Amino acid sequence: MPDSSPLRARRDALARAWAEAHDGPVVVAAGLPVPIAGTDQFHDFHAHGEYVYLAGAAIPGAALAFDHADGWTLFVPVASQDERVWVGSGESIEAAAAASGVERVLPSSRLGGWFEARRGEPIALLGNRDITHHAEGYGIENWAALEVDIDGYASHQLSVILSDGRRAKDESELALMRGAAHATLAGHLAALRLSRSGMTERQLQVEVEAEFFRAGAARTAYGSIVGGGPNAAVLHFSPTSRPFADGELVLMDAAAEWGGYAADVTRCWPVSGRFEGIQRDLYELVLEVQRNAIAGVRPGKEYRELHMEAGLGIAAGLADLGLLRGAPQDLVERDAHAIFFCHGLGHMLGLATHDAGGCLAGRTPSDRFGLKWLRADLPLEANYVVTIEPGIYFIEAILGDPAVREKYQTEVNWERVDALKAFGGIRIEDDVRVTADGAEVLTSAIPKQIDEIEELRREGLVAHA
Repeated sequence: MPDSSPLRARRDALARAWAEAHDGPVVVAAGLPVPIAGTDQFHDFHAHGEYVYLAGAAIPGAALAFDHADGWTLFVPVASQDERVWVGSGESIEAAAAASGVERVLPSSRLGGWFEARRGEPIALLGNRDITHHAEGYGIENWAALEVDIDGYASHQLSVILSDGRRAKDESELALMRGAAHATLAGHLAALRLSRSGMTERQLQVEVEAEFFRAGAARTAYGSIVGGGPNAAVLHFSPTSRPFADGELVLMDAAAEWGGYAADVTRCWPVSGRFEGIQRDLYELVLEVQRNAIAGVRPGKEYRELHMEAGLGIAAGLADLGLLRGAPQDLVERDAHAIFFCHGLGHMLGLATHDAGGCLAGRTPSDRFGLKWLRADLPLEANYVVTIEPGIYFIEAILGDPAVREKYQTEVNWERVDALKAFGGIRIEDDVRVTADGAEVLTSAIPKQIDEIEELRREGLVAHA
């Protein structure tokens, strides 16, 4: 029987925290499958993270309800005869009760009655908002007739409280994240051994994802990013039929999901087996910046400060290599480093790739070039899990922008940079748990040192010669 005690502990803690902000009923909807037009099938179902955090099993059309008088009630759909024929029986009420630890589990057909009994009470709605316009998917025959009063302010406040609670991971969550990291390791090792000149990005994607599944993953944590040569400069590049060529780098950002929890890992390696020239110089720079950022992780450290320190390291390294001109601090103040390192240092990680609570309440995103894509702006605390993923890219959309070239005409050695326009990019990303006094790299087993990568590449190229 699954251990539902962590879920019960989360619900109890949250009920106490919610009581100070809202004394009325709360509904957390899992979400409904999205149909694929022209078929009888649906896109891969992802339950809303707020629901999964509190209820566990990701059941389409389920809803977790709460009020301070009656406590928690889980409503789950019961398959009709036709559904049992076409898609199976789904999760039983007994199985949902065991997995969630909720004592009162009822069929979804009774959710409308729960709302009816609370007619006139302002209700906080969390999770997937599709219940308001596809209520029939949750077993409610006539949503309009219920005249449900959704309290938008309370909904937002309770969601913020829930996001705050989701930041620090408990031991059960960390165990799942280690499972995701282990399955991700299998895929990345396969990529380092199997990739070769003539293989396409799509072929490598297939091999890597197959290893995730063989290692026990339920699915990928996100759409795999695989880019060779210039394609590696596109931050979220979807793999194509383009073949890799000797002399290029491969950038792969791909990871497994385990029990609903995501890993998120990026590695970069040479198609021909060895880092050469500027490839080696830039890779060593990104690796050093990542190493320093991980060393800076500790409770109380502002993530934004880590990002700015990484930017300073990128600026200093690019100046040493003759791609930027000027003092590193001055270059960062003018965001010249962001021409090559335009995204944030990373983000929160957990039930979503970009997990809840990435910015502290009250902080607003910056529109500054070097900060506008920063996904985490908060002080770190023990058991937060964040990604650390510095990178250097030669992105045509930025390098070819006349305004950028005009603004940074003295800071950038454009002659050298233009010669590298087809270089692509380098990103090195790991999943890092904040400990009481530092950091634990959950994905440390995935090779990233140059000698490790080159040895695995040599073995793979020899095996497939």
